[in-house]
Amino acid sequence: MSVLGELDLLGPRAHGAACGEAVLKAVAEDFQVDEVLDIPLSGEGEHLWLWVEKRGLNTEEAARRLGRAAGVQQKNVSYAGLKDRQALTRQRFSLALIP
Repeated sequence: MSVLGELDLLGPRAHGAACGEAVLKAVAEDFQVDEVLDIPLSGEGEHLWLWVEKRGLNTEEAARRLGRAAGVQQKNVSYAGLKDRQALTRQRFSLALIP
């Protein structure tokens, strides 16, 4: 949805017509983040790596939910960085499968 088409946010212009147009973020899909992991995963070891796509959920809450669902203590859920709640994000989480 183009908000600029509905509202003139800039008001009167001193130097003629606007030089561009913008669309404000209206839905999560307007802002997408794909995390890049540049280390190879061997498929071995004590960590379970999850590739998660989330919408309307911040990274910390996603980590809490993953830990609860997997029965893993919160301190054993890791991620590389915080991602925006108001976005469609894809990122990796690591669950340490330590008894």
